[in-house]
Amino acid sequence: MNAFTGDLTMTEMALEWREWRLEQPLTFGPYTVPAGFVTDGASVPRPLWWFLPAWGRYSRAAVVHDYLCRNKIVSRAEADRVFFDAMVVCGVNVTVRWLIWGSVRLYAILARK
Repeated sequence: MNAFTGDLTMTEMALEWREWRLEQPLTFGPYTVPAGFVTDGASVPRPLWWFLPAWGRYSRAAVVHDYLCRNKIVSRAEADRVFFDAMVVCGVNVTVRWLIWGSVRLYAILARK
């Protein structure tokens, strides 16, 4: 099982409240998100924030997923698998984990990514 090394240390971007900059590298298994990477956390539609906010127990997993998808480090399906595995390591509730993972897979299929 993969593990995270390093803390999730972020700074809010001054011009865009939804964007945050990673202040130190974040590693999950073989993947390292470099310091300076900018993310919006979990890409949850705003009307659902009451249930799944952009930041939560799954935040480290979301940062890794954003990095893998945005930079096309691996296929979208592999990035989603890594995201699921990372949420397991983060201790995300099984129901929430499957709901989030199912949503990102559905989006990938509908968007043909």
